Amino acid sequence: MKNRILFAFGSFAVLMVFYASPGRSEDFVDIFKAGLQSEDSGSLDQALTYYSDAIKMAPQSARSWAKRGETYLKKGDPKAAIKDLIQATKLDPAYAPAFARLGFAYNAISDYARAVEALNVAIRLEPSSSEALNTRGFSFNGLNDYDQAIQDFNSAIALNSNDPRYYNNRGFAFNGKNEYEKAIQDFDKAIKLDATNAMVYNNRGVAYMRIKDFDRALQDFDKAIELNSNFASAYHNRGMALSGKGRDDKAVEEFSKVIEMNPNSPVLYKDRGTAYSKLGEYQLAKKDFEKSIEFDKKFAPGYSALGLLLATANDSSVRNPALAKRFAEKAVSMGDSTAPELTRNLAEVHKALHEDAAAILTLKKAISMDPSNKEFAKLLEEWEQASPARVSTQPEPTKAKAFFNMW
Repeated sequence: MKNRILFAFGSFAVLMVFYASPGRSEDFVDIFKAGLQSEDSGSLDQALTYYSDAIKMAPQSARSWAKRGETYLKKGDPKAAIKDLIQATKLDPAYAPAFARLGFAYNAISDYARAVEALNVAIRLEPSSSEALNTRGFSFNGLNDYDQAIQDFNSAIALNSNDPRYYNNRGFAFNGKNEYEKAIQDFDKAIKLDATNAMVYNNRGVAYMRIKDFDRALQDFDKAIELNSNFASAYHNRGMALSGKGRDDKAVEEFSKVIEMNPNSPVLYKDRGTAYSKLGEYQLAKKDFEKSIEFDKKFAPGYSALGLLLATANDSSVRNPALAKRFAEKAVSMGDSTAPELTRNLAEVHKALHEDAAAILTLKKAISMDPSNKEFAKLLEEWEQASPARVSTQPEPTKAKAFFNMW
């Protein structure tokens, strides 16, 4: 990578003479070098000043715009980075690193479609860039296009098999495809290459949790927290694993810790509410579900959880069948990436309201969204055996994604 950077700078130095004002090319190169040195030493504000001065001296220099954009990225300002990187690509449409960095910046604001567009150009210009392939794979993960993501990670690994990030990102994609054993193998490889990355332990813990190996999941979340005591997702996932083991009292404690870190997260209130509900603390559960919706009026899992609570709570002051169905149907109508779970919850609401035929039909819809979900299939078998109802209407296929992203 260093060789590539030095080569880019060497090419850039030649261009200085062409773009800089007469008699100032030497000053320009010195200023640009000072920007590189400041950036390398971590003095990002100073680097921005030098790159800005370089742009004033040579406004047609794509490299100066790109380096300032890259520095904005390092400072956590992707929107400013995007403006500079777009200018760099306009000035030099053949400058592959600028397109690659632009894709990275779009990923940072979750604009994955534009990221893919930029990275397509970067890869066309430089097909051997494992970094561009990895970054585009990350974009495809963001789009839930896990097959395309895996293809890119495969290519990146073929070019560079020693980068743990590539295995971690491919493991994430396998998690998305519900291929948890393959995901765990990739996370194992990533950890072997770098045992200090808390994120990889967190991601492997999620894979273990999805196959209900909660003890191993907890070990991974504990390790992630040991490596990064401020890792909110690891605390959150540890709470989910504890709940999976039936330790909902401890799960509430974990969720409460994370809520202190992220007090405006609808997901955290929804998950703590679910734990409260399992403990029979229905009023506290209702309050948390309502809080999750208050923070995000379009948070489908919050409406779904509230609907299920209102249908199943063993507390007459909480149960409300009419509202239960309304909230559960509203959640399904939103059609987000958690659609299979939302549809399954609606089926549970129907079942709680003794609408057995509707419950079975709705559960079949959930199964059509996630055919590999063994829990759904087992529940359907139980319901069909227990109920005389037989539903002949088959659910229409759906394009909804089956994976609930837990990161």
